[in-house]
Amino acid sequence: MQETGVNTRKRGDTLTESIYDAFIKLVKETGYSNSSLQQIAKEAKTSRSVLYRRWTTRFDLLIDIVDEKSEKALGGQLIDKIEDTGTLRGDLLILLTLYQRIYTEIGPELLNAFLFEIGQDSKKIAEEKTDVKTKNLLVMKKLLNNAKSRGENIKEVSDITLFLPFNLLRMENIIYRNTVDENRLVLLVDEILLPVFTA
Repeated sequence: MQETGVNTRKRGDTLTESIYDAFIKLVKETGYSNSSLQQIAKEAKTSRSVLYRRWTTRFDLLIDIVDEKSEKALGGQLIDKIEDTGTLRGDLLILLTLYQRIYTEIGPELLNAFLFEIGQDSKKIAEEKTDVKTKNLLVMKKLLNNAKSRGENIKEVSDITLFLPFNLLRMENIIYRNTVDENRLVLLVDEILLPVFTA
């Protein structure tokens, strides 16, 4: 028999999951710009002070959710999932497949919210942009170094070009809103990426 008056407040992972779910629900229903930490707390049936102990702004919460969903989609960090398939074409297909999995897991509403924040001017956002760029550069350098070590003829390109695979998927998912299936990924690799990176 359950005792009355027992504190049934959510704690730990259960509370975090409840807050994440509340945030995502509000973004989908009312839009990111119309959400606030106060509304999120109310939807999650907790207090603002609980949220403020961990997140100062909506963007802090958004980053945590995006990171958690990215990890869930990949089962780890992207760079650790890059395998040597034996050809640059195979490696690029794996990269795009993994990166697309992140977009699918996060969903368009959160992606739009993230891009909205990235467009703002603040130190925190600048740091996040730098972190994402650094990780993506390391992924591409690892991938191209694998190709060079196999003896493939790889062009020397600038960092701007190294961002191309990630920028292509960003445009496909957010700007053009295309259906990015396996055939689309093959097209992006064969018609755009391979001519750019191979001599």
